[in-house]
Amino acid sequence: MNVKKLRGLGWYFRLFNYVALLRLKKEDIDPREIHTQIAVVLSTGVLMWGYAILAYLTISSPVAGIIGAICATVHLLSPLLFRVTNNSYLVANVLLTAGCLHQSTFAFYSGGFHSNILIWFGILPMIGGVISGRKGAATWMVITLTVSFSFFILQFSGFEFPYAISVTGRHWSQALLVFGWIFLSSTIVVVYAGLREHTESKLKEQGEKIDDLFRVLFHDLANPLGRIAIGLTIAKKQIPGGENNRGFEIATQATNAMMEITQNIRKMYAVSKGKANVDLIQSPLNASLEYIIKIYNSELEKKKISIDYNFEKNKDLSVMVEPVSFNNQVLGNIISNAIKFSKPGSKIQINAYPVNQNTIKLEVKDQGIGIPKSQIGNLFDISKKTTRTGTAGEQGTGFGMHIMKSFVEMYGGQVVVESIEADHDEASSGTTIKLILKGQWT
Repeated sequence: MNVKKLRGLGWYFRLFNYVALLRLKKEDIDPREIHTQIAVVLSTGVLMWGYAILAYLTISSPVAGIIGAICATVHLLSPLLFRVTNNSYLVANVLLTAGCLHQSTFAFYSGGFHSNILIWFGILPMIGGVISGRKGAATWMVITLTVSFSFFILQFSGFEFPYAISVTGRHWSQALLVFGWIFLSSTIVVVYAGLREHTESKLKEQGEKIDDLFRVLFHDLANPLGRIAIGLTIAKKQIPGGENNRGFEIATQATNAMMEITQNIRKMYAVSKGKANVDLIQSPLNASLEYIIKIYNSELEKKKISIDYNFEKNKDLSVMVEPVSFNNQVLGNIISNAIKFSKPGSKIQINAYPVNQNTIKLEVKDQGIGIPKSQIGNLFDISKKTTRTGTAGEQGTGFGMHIMKSFVEMYGGQVVVESIEADHDEASSGTTIKLILKGQWT
């Protein structure tokens, strides 16, 4: 995070740069996390030392003051851990553990469960959440509830906590509680709100950059693709035998498919921005499969893979989809993956079933290497690495399944993936992709 040095805050940025020096060089943590840790330490440190001094001056047992000073020191120095680690959850737990021990010790010597300092346990999950998110909030909710309940059980069972704090100490303790709670809760909310606003601003800025890139890419890509299509058409007519040349046919089909995909993605982008609607129609499944099998015919022949599908049985079946995206982004991704991960000489089986009067189930099952169980849950997560090498060395991007699922859900459908990995069962390995779509048998 780039932060301007505001007048009077130079000391803070010098402190931040000292603490975060290694992290900034390695770029292995969001600087906002370090800023948050330092802000929390600075705001809570006053209270930590206030209670430590109060314990030393007003509690007859020296234990509370000694532990308070040690914990306040650990708490104050905890951000220095960033000089050796990028684990913000660990650093947060160190400073919060120091606070919890300090509060517990002070409570033990000032009335146990009836000590007013225990109210500070309520702030620890809040701080954990601001620094480390849900994980930090959950961790410190469990810890503080456990410690508080232990004090309650001891009190309830008749244990007599030492009431070693003086009357003056009790008054000052109450003052620290009232004014400190107002100050600290306000500070945490301000820090949290600032982080949220900064994040939202960054996301908006990134989204605008992506939108600009998206518009330029697909606007500029459409023109050269169109010129390639025109060039292929001219070449087929000018070169002897071009009309029947298999290479021209494959290139023309691929170019036309790319143009359709580009136009369709532009339309989907317009839909996502509320500038257009998705037009779903009843589209014959046979026509879509004929198209996609033709597109991938050379890949099927190269690996000697056969397609098992009953065109006659399903001649009256149609699905409610947007045809271009269904053919290219949905069936195209499913069939290309099935080919990619199938063993040479195997079979891809495609079946369609009526689920009810208005719902169709389409299954594409290969006899390939299968998907590791550890990856199945991440197939549709674009942030996870799921791409693998095919049985003939084919490479992928890992985006196909996410794109496919997005379009299926746009049609109001569902995707189910089942797989048996070859390492576990060579004979019956393979993957089945099931699409639940609106459709009908006429």
